[in-house]
Order: sequence, then structure tokens, then C-alpha cells
Amino acid sequence: MLGPMLYIYRRYWDEAKLLLAGVAFIVLCSATAGIAAPYVFSRLVDTLRADSWGETIIWAFVGYGLLFGLSQALSNMVNYMAMMSAENLNFIAGTAFFERLLKKTINFFIDYNPAEIQQAKSRGQNAVYTLVQLGLIVLIPGIIQITLTLLVLGASINLEIVVIVFVYGAAFIAFTFFANRWTRPYLDAAIKADQANSKFVGNSINAMETLRYFGGDQWVAGRFAEQAREVRDSWASFATRRIFYSLVFGAMLAAQIGITYFVLLPRYRAGELTIGDVVLFDSLLLQLNRPFQTIGSSIDDVLRSYSRFIPFAKMWGAPEEPDVAPHPDFRLAAGSIVFEHVGYAYRDKPAVSDVSFTARRGRLNFLTGETGSGKTTLFKIALKSLEPREGRVLIDGVPLSDIARADWYSVIGVVPQEIMLLNDTITSNIILGRPLDEARLRSAVERASIAKFIDGLPEKFDTRIGERGLKLSGGERQRVAIARALYADPQILFLDEASSALDERTEAEIMGEIRALADEMTILAITHRKTVIAPGDVVVELTPEGVSERIAA
Repeated sequence: MLGPMLYIYRRYWDEAKLLLAGVAFIVLCSATAGIAAPYVFSRLVDTLRADSWGETIIWAFVGYGLLFGLSQALSNMVNYMAMMSAENLNFIAGTAFFERLLKKTINFFIDYNPAEIQQAKSRGQNAVYTLVQLGLIVLIPGIIQITLTLLVLGASINLEIVVIVFVYGAAFIAFTFFANRWTRPYLDAAIKADQANSKFVGNSINAMETLRYFGGDQWVAGRFAEQAREVRDSWASFATRRIFYSLVFGAMLAAQIGITYFVLLPRYRAGELTIGDVVLFDSLLLQLNRPFQTIGSSIDDVLRSYSRFIPFAKMWGAPEEPDVAPHPDFRLAAGSIVFEHVGYAYRDKPAVSDVSFTARRGRLNFLTGETGSGKTTLFKIALKSLEPREGRVLIDGVPLSDIARADWYSVIGVVPQEIMLLNDTITSNIILGRPLDEARLRSAVERASIAKFIDGLPEKFDTRIGERGLKLSGGERQRVAIARALYADPQILFLDEASSALDERTEAEIMGEIRALADEMTILAITHRKTVIAPGDVVVELTPEGVSERIAA
């Protein structure tokens, strides 16, 4: 739990120490000015007499006004500097979490769906952000202000007043904390019910026509009213309790002021205190109510932030894919892939067992078998998404586990079954964030047999292909995906049911184009359509009885 939080805060300190030092200095100046302003005012009150009126006293009050304005300005500066600093922390937490996600095992993405991951990320970021915001805006300024106030009261009046104010402050903070704990469930319930109602309304509107066919519109209205009533009742419960607690807060403040004046007034009558001392006490006490209340509220916020951070920390600490150091000049010689007695199980349920075969250049290598036979599992093992539980995979005689992930991905190309295309240009969809090399781009589209199509477009490579590539035909989308895989000039090409969504004619054209690449690179393809297999192709078939390897006739 503390590991990821310490890592994030350590990076935050390294990157923002000067800003944090500036915030700390402004906080100290703000608190000092906030205490100095009422102190100066109280001393001016003591000097204000009818026979002492003059230019000096006027300038003194002007100076007091400037000091008071400075304290307010510094207080606002602290808020915005803390916000800027905390946003930097938000950035660090989000990017660090995403960097960790990229290293997670495939099982991590089986255990957690994208919505869970996004929610954990958002709540974790919010937790570390909230803790810093509370520290910079609430806790540190509040503690400094309370400490300086007690010191001034002790020096100007007496220690009895300090004790009374301290006891009142402790009780005020404790009661604020428990009041928030007692009322928070009603606030949370109101927000949760409101969100659920909004989701329900959104879904209902989308299905309103169907609902009317079955007379469900009245049912929708009833459900909406029921959930809206829950929202109203939760807010009413929250507000009712806060009204009661406000009365208690008022009673506590009244009791504290009454007790304090009971102690102060006899001393004023005896001439031990001045009007200015009374004014000073009153001003400082009113100022202290805010830090007392915010500190009490922030204690509950700290506890809630800790609990919100738990899913973030759990995902942060989930197992990562093992990896080795990359090689500076990694390339393959023959590009052979050898599976030796490979086995894998998902949660102790066997997926593949004792699989052995070899894929080489010069021929298309097809991996076939019924649904559930383990084709996808073997592909994921070859792509280093899974580690085999048994056996090993050799690449040119070197165990795949000894090859760095970055090195491996630099020499392979992948055409997945579901092609991910961006609502962007053809160029952007092919290079996909990699450095643009015009010669490599041209070579890739020519080898994917899509260059003629692109050259015929008015905007050529700058043509935007629409959301998910909907402005392209199925075959054109497939060729863009192949060009993307070939852009890095791979030595091994993996195809995962790459033509399964195409008609037979387009499928035959694309597979013929891919077959022409077999002498340049090792090609391993998953397929369940026997029509794509041509004489001379290598067929590795997975059956319940075992693995068979043959040359197609």
C-alpha cells in the first residue's frame, strides 16, 4: 500500500521541490500576516483616543488595511499554487500507473476489465491529489495559524485563554470529524442514487420505442420516481443532520466565548487587560473557527483517500511480465520458430499440452484446429504475452524467454483478428506512433498491395479513414493492417485469423499477396478456414489426440 504512494511522492518531490518550497514560504507568510493584522488592529484600538487623532494614526490604519489585504492575497496565492502543484502530482500518478500497466501479465487484463482499471486509476490519482491538497491548503496552514494564534494569545493575554482555546479547538475538530462521518453516508447515498438514476434514464431513452411496444413506459416512469425519491430523501436526511450539527457548533462556540469572557472581564476591570486585548482575542477566535472546522473535515477526507487508494495500490503491485535487458543490435538470422513440448494452463485448466512444431521461412505456416484447441494460447506464448508452464519456444535456437520484449517486438509484425484503426490519416494508422520514414512507408504499402489504391485518393496518404476505418472496405482495412505490420520490415509475421471477416475472393487475393512474402520472412498464421491453405503450405493441426504437422498437398 505504501510502496506506490511513496514512489509517487518521491517523484513528485524530485520534480516540484522548488514549487513546494515556494508554497511553504507563502503559507508561512500568509499565516504570519493573518495573525499580525488583528494584532496591529488591537494595538491601534488602544492608541485611538480623541486627543491622539492625527495623521500618524490615519497612516497606521492604512498600514493595517494593507497588512490585512496582504494576508488575503497570500491566502489566495497558496490555494492556486497548491492547485498547480497538486495537478503536477496528478500527472505523475497517472503516467506512473499507466507505465506499470504496460508491464502487466495477460492474466492481469483477464482479472480486471477496462472500467475497473480506469476507476482504480481515477480514484488513486484523486487520493494522492487530495492528500497533497489537504496538506498544502488545510493542514499545514491551519496548524501554523493555530500555533501562532496560541503563541500571540499566550504572550498578549495569559495561558488560561490559551488552554480554553486549545480545549475548544480539540473538541471542535473532534466533533467536526464525527459529524462528517455520521452524515457522509447520506451524502454518498444521494450521489450514488442520482448517478444510478441518470444511467437508468439514459438507457431508457435509448430503448423508449421498444418499451412503448410492451407498455413499459409507465414502468420506466415508476422506476424513475422511485429512484428520484431516494435521492430526495437522502439529501433531506443529510441536510437535517447538518442543521442539527450546526446548532451544536453554535452552542459550542457560544459556550467557549462565554467562558472566555468570564475569565477576561474581571481582568479588564482590574486594569490588567485593554480594550485592544479584548478585540484581539475576539478577532483571533473568529479566525480560528475556519482552520478548526477544515482540519476536522480533512481527517475524514484523509481516511477516505486512503481507502480509495487501495485498488490503485493493488493493481500497481500486481505481477509483471518477466523481461531481460535488450540487446543493442538485435536481429535474427534464419527466423525459425521451434515449439518444444509447450504446455499452458489457465487457472489449472489445461489449454495446450506437449505441443511441438517448427515454423520456417519459404512456406506459409498455418496453425489450425477446432475452437478451444489452443491456437490463440500458442500465439500469445509466441508473442510473449504468456509464459509457457511447460517446455520452451526457441527463436533461431535461442529461448524466447532470453530475448528482451523490446527486441522481440522490433523484429516481428502482427496482424490481429480485430483490426484497430484510428479516425486519422492513412499514414498515422500505418506508422502508429513510430518515426516516419517515407521510404519504409512506401515499401510497406507496396508489399501490402494497397499503394495503387492510396495513390488514387485525392489526399493520398493524408486521407482520413473515419472512425474504426469505416470509410474503407474490409479488404482495404486488412491491407492497411498488413502494411502496418510490414512497416518495421519484420523478420517474422504473425497473422491471427487475419482474413476471417473477408469474402472468399478478397481473402484469396490477400493470402496470395502474403504468400509472396514467405521467402522474406517467417509467417505463422492462425486459421480455421481450410480454403486459405494452398499446396506446399505447412499445416500444424491441433487435435484432442495431439499435434500433427504436414505439408499441404
